[in-house]
Amino acid sequence: MFEMTISTCKARSKDISYIINSLRPSIKAIKGIMVCEEFDGRVKLAIAVEESKKDYVLSLIYDAVSEAIVRGYKEEFLKKNLKIKLGGKVASVTFFKALAMFDKQGDKQLIKKQLLPCEELYIDSLYNFRLWELEKRWKEICTLVEENASYLLASNSFFDLVKFLIFSCDTETSEVALSFNGNKIVAKSGEKEFFSVQYKSDESAKIKVLGELIGLAPAKIVVYENKFPQDIIETISSLFESRVSVRK
Repeated sequence: MFEMTISTCKARSKDISYIINSLRPSIKAIKGIMVCEEFDGRVKLAIAVEESKKDYVLSLIYDAVSEAIVRGYKEEFLKKNLKIKLGGKVASVTFFKALAMFDKQGDKQLIKKQLLPCEELYIDSLYNFRLWELEKRWKEICTLVEENASYLLASNSFFDLVKFLIFSCDTETSEVALSFNGNKIVAKSGEKEFFSVQYKSDESAKIKVLGELIGLAPAKIVVYENKFPQDIIETISSLFESRVSVRK
């Protein structure tokens, strides 16, 4: 039996949640076991599979952990270190999410080089003590954006930059279908649900949906128009352009 534990501090429990959601279908398919618990201020995810599945599961774990670090730490780093004022919350969320996903594969490869088989993988310690090259890369992004801030913040230039970043992201799934069910916006591919967002009249639902879609970077987005909030359709279409198909 191959066993491994992934842990982080309680404040970063969302990283473990992402890893659980990423691994659950594959671990279930090979009849493995995942158990998550909080102990002494840390959140721990224990994984156990047959020894013959070790290499396969390690590759899944490394990819999920590196993805979680990029999605969590990179976006937070950019927000903290990039001194730029944007027009509103929607613009800010889409920009920082898209910028965090830019060159994601390069970031993930750097992270994976530091991942070795072990009984317990401490994500927060890994980031703080062994991934200093990541922050160097991300700081260069901040410097580049700040040096070109005046040009980029011109209305058309900024919008074009966000779209460029979105279309530069590696696609995580071929197609995502968006529907409006029971006051919820649901994103699925076949039977797999990626996310669901409770719709509210403020911008919170739009911000959540856009952030999730940018993270997924689907090759195609199918929006089923029946009762779907029109303002969100328009925003998705403006950002993802030809990738969006609106159906009745």
